[in-house]
Amino acid sequence: MITLADFDTYPDFPVEGILFYDISPILADPVRFKEACDALTPDAEIDVVVGVDARGFIFAPVVAQAMGIGMSMVRKKGKMPGELLEADATIEYGASELVVSPNGLAGKRVLVIDDVLATGGTARAVADMLERAGAASVRFAFLMEIAGLPGRERLAEYAVESVVTVD
Repeated sequence: MITLADFDTYPDFPVEGILFYDISPILADPVRFKEACDALTPDAEIDVVVGVDARGFIFAPVVAQAMGIGMSMVRKKGKMPGELLEADATIEYGASELVVSPNGLAGKRVLVIDDVLATGGTARAVADMLERAGAASVRFAFLMEIAGLPGRERLAEYAVESVVTVD
């Protein structure tokens, strides 16, 4: 079972006041990595997994492969060609412009995977883009959730699962 002890922490990274939880120790241990991927895999009917740039890209293809379904990516603006939906995300220490290709999302049950749920800015932007793409339903799985921040509240209308919660 993945616990807080599996993460390394770095205070004041990337900016002062942020405590960064590093997933590198989990990735370096094949047993822990498998446990993390298994814990992120929902007991629900899903048609496509969406990985969020960048650490969601690590877990999403493994989960999609295990479920026997495809994967899509949410990228930072300027990193992906083609017809794209865009959204602005306000995060703990700044802002980001995100994009997703709407291809293959209409009518699909979507699982979004990312590493951390904090303020919910990124997740909310992703949900908005997926709904504009016509997704039938959206649910979220996070490796870590930071309680006391408004992330879960901003996603109140969605199923949200977190492997580890930090107070």
